[in-house]
Amino acid sequence: MRGTDYSRRLFAAMLVGGSLAVLAMMVVVAFNIFGRWLDHPITGAIEIAGLCGAIVAAVAIPYNLKERRSVVVDVLASRLPDRVRGFFDTFNFLLCLAAAGLVAWAAWREALHAASFNEKTLVALAPTSPFKIIWATGLVILCAVLVRDVVAAFRKGVRR
Repeated sequence: MRGTDYSRRLFAAMLVGGSLAVLAMMVVVAFNIFGRWLDHPITGAIEIAGLCGAIVAAVAIPYNLKERRSVVVDVLASRLPDRVRGFFDTFNFLLCLAAAGLVAWAAWREALHAASFNEKTLVALAPTSPFKIIWATGLVILCAVLVRDVVAAFRKGVRR
């Protein structure tokens, strides 16, 4: 199996997980609204929705970059020659990789710290470490996608 097959399967699994997290958020919020009408809201509904939001963000950010679905305004860069633009893109992706790498490192530190003493949310008493680990893993996948983009942009820059 090739690397692209692994990537395709990884992102397919991530999309399923992210979709289930969005579904869980919708169900919790809807039942909380109906529960408020009946004077029995769900305890910790906001916390549960927030934890599901971490999963959604961990999936959406790397997938968005992989699929090139970001809004880009190329006023200056579109006028550059392909070779110069390749090096320009390489520099930009390297900056993004450095920033994402720092955030991923900090997220892993926080996730391991939360796991070391079994951190829980205040109201729902749900453990936060699994969600923090998922978020940190999503950032690592984002870094991997950025590495792929750095290599592709550099190849575009050195191509004649």
